[in-house]
Amino acid sequence: MKEPSDGAGRGTETYLVVGGSSGLGRSLAERFASAGHSLALVSSDFRDTRAMASDLALRWGVSVAPVALDLAAPELSLAALDDALVGLPPLAGLLLPAGMNRAADAPGQDPDAFAALTNANYSNICRIVDHYLPRLRLAPNGLIVGFGSIAATRGRTRNAAYSAAKRALQSYFESLRHSLAASNIRVQFYVVGYLDTNLAFGQRTALPRASPQRLADCVYRRRSSDLGVLYYPAFWYPVCMMLRALPWPIFRRLSF
Repeated sequence: MKEPSDGAGRGTETYLVVGGSSGLGRSLAERFASAGHSLALVSSDFRDTRAMASDLALRWGVSVAPVALDLAAPELSLAALDDALVGLPPLAGLLLPAGMNRAADAPGQDPDAFAALTNANYSNICRIVDHYLPRLRLAPNGLIVGFGSIAATRGRTRNAAYSAAKRALQSYFESLRHSLAASNIRVQFYVVGYLDTNLAFGQRTALPRASPQRLADCVYRRRSSDLGVLYYPAFWYPVCMMLRALPWPIFRRLSF
């Protein structure tokens, strides 16, 4: 399902934001639209995405196309997204903050629930990258930005499928960066800590929550950098390295 907005389209290039209607995706869409870039916004809730697309087009004078996709689905069709991109400037980048988690994510879960988490957090993200890679090779300066999670640092009982999928996604992006090292495409991957979004409302976190708007600003400022992997906020890097180094007898006693 797609529906182009009424934006004038002053941007000369388009960025695809997957998971663009809430949280970090919304902040990324705001930041890139405010800089004059056209957008294709993808989320599962077309009503929210359409409303946001209209708002961005009105405020920033850019073309914004909302598209509904269910990333948890076993068979992902990108036909509607392909159609939406036809009416926009050439594709210049993929911003992929989409993700899905649930409370009952432990080993031994229902196979369909496991597959949905794997699809939304890993396999369908890779599918989108692979599908649009030929277009990005034609861009003067292509960009692919993936987003992982500190939850993937080491496997725990909680977030079992989510963490495994995010760890797999990081490995895929490392391979992607290696494959495209001599090309015009920059591949970046952010390992993200707790963010101050509606998903964290009412939750207590061990360390401070970061602003999604500030992360979106960081992504935009560093979009031309060959940064590889970046932990955000930066204090998560030594924390995650320490957790990885903990011997199993100690790590197994942690309850976080």
